Amino acid sequence: MIPGLLLTNRLIQLMRKSIPKLLTILSFLILVTCGNSEKENHQSKDLMLSDSSDIKLEQIDSNLGDPSKGKRLFLQCRACHSLKRKEPHKIGPNLYNFFGRKAGSQKKYKYSSQLTESGIMWDYENLDQWLENPQALIPENKMVYVGMRNPQDREDLIAYLLKETQ
Repeated sequence: MIPGLLLTNRLIQLMRKSIPKLLTILSFLILVTCGNSEKENHQSKDLMLSDSSDIKLEQIDSNLGDPSKGKRLFLQCRACHSLKRKEPHKIGPNLYNFFGRKAGSQKKYKYSSQLTESGIMWDYENLDQWLENPQALIPENKMVYVGMRNPQDREDLIAYLLKETQ
């Protein structure tokens, strides 16, 4: 093989691996410099889960993870997602009241056909798998995110999302 061609192939492979990580880092840096103007919302209302069982927010704190740690983890998500009712969609959809709903069902957001046709419901297990590796759960979806490998981080982020999107 020609040395220059070998170098080009290695460079292409390196770029394929590095670009998603660089985008995540860039998004994080943008978020850190923007700050967060939202007030924290600490309401003690009930959440309805997809299996119709009630869970109090206090139980989420102890059973699913630490929402305060999840808030910090959400920094890497907020460039693309909003959480509060009537906030606009960003690059990704607004996540208000998504838990227990069918994936790809938010109005006025154009989802990939792979996501809307997946038929999955956003329950704990599907959300955990999605956060770990969105492309493994639903191949060829349009979410540009490499995933969160640490299970405890996913639990903390899910606890925060449940608390903030209800």
